[in-house]
Amino acid sequence: MAVLLSELQTALNEVVVACLEAAEGHEAAAGMLADDRLAGVLRELARARREAASELGDVIRQLGDLPPAPDPDLEVARELASRVKAALSPDERQTLMPERAAAEAHLEACIAQALARADLPEPARASLLRLSASSQDARDRLARPAPD
Repeated sequence: MAVLLSELQTALNEVVVACLEAAEGHEAAAGMLADDRLAGVLRELARARREAASELGDVIRQLGDLPPAPDPDLEVARELASRVKAALSPDERQTLMPERAAAEAHLEACIAQALARADLPEPARASLLRLSASSQDARDRLARPAPD
């Protein structure tokens, strides 16, 4: 029997999946980089996205649903594509950072859709606003040129 999710649950689920996908991608990219400083930044972002997904998962449970998980096959395919692009590129940073910034932009779009909901509980709104600010900061950090 299929369970129909409310539009609010669907919006929050999309944010959770975007957080988890960003976390997986950040972690995978960190493992491909020779730049330890940048790899550390990506690992920090991955940890923050997993924490945000967990926090929003608690909100989803309070709404009577279980939080979603990303599609593992899609994640493997994305990581493989990133690894191939990075291996073929003379500058792995130049290849990987736009992908990581795009993941954060996708997360921000999902957050914006959830924040537009009139029925969004205040604790979820506060979490999403913090996550949005964090994601915007992450995109700024990822866009900075590499130090010489």
